[in-house]
Amino acid sequence: MSGIAEGLEAIKVARSGFAAWLEYQRAGRIQITSPRSQGLLEDKQPFVEGKFSYLVRGKLKRLPTRHEIWLLTQDEGSETAWPQGFSAVQFDRQSGDWSGRIGGKPGETVKIVAVVAPPTSVDFFRYYQNICNQGKEFEPLSRLPVECRNSDWVQTRFP
Repeated sequence: MSGIAEGLEAIKVARSGFAAWLEYQRAGRIQITSPRSQGLLEDKQPFVEGKFSYLVRGKLKRLPTRHEIWLLTQDEGSETAWPQGFSAVQFDRQSGDWSGRIGGKPGETVKIVAVVAPPTSVDFFRYYQNICNQGKEFEPLSRLPVECRNSDWVQTRFP
């Protein structure tokens, strides 16, 4: 009898995995369309003392329910990540276009990462942003959350 129960459990796990894969295929891969790798950042705006924010744009076929697009930056040669939640990414469901902003210091080389964040990562990124908004000393994340598999990145330098 336990063999049947184990078999049914394996079928449930396989079905769940297939459903997740199907959702992933329907949503498509996220893409950063501007800036291009080693390209120029656009739409410079004052951000905080000594820093500016810049526009990042991209495409995504479909954004799954309760997921959000988040931008993060990573320092050159590092896996640490800085969520850029000061300006929520805007997604147009009709066209699949999205846009958001990143902040940084002139001359700094960064890796810009766009992720389709599932609900648990969204909660985590929002918490991180709330801590930053309180003006407290904060550190970068040690790495991107592993559940943020649908991602794209470009390397660029702040002008």
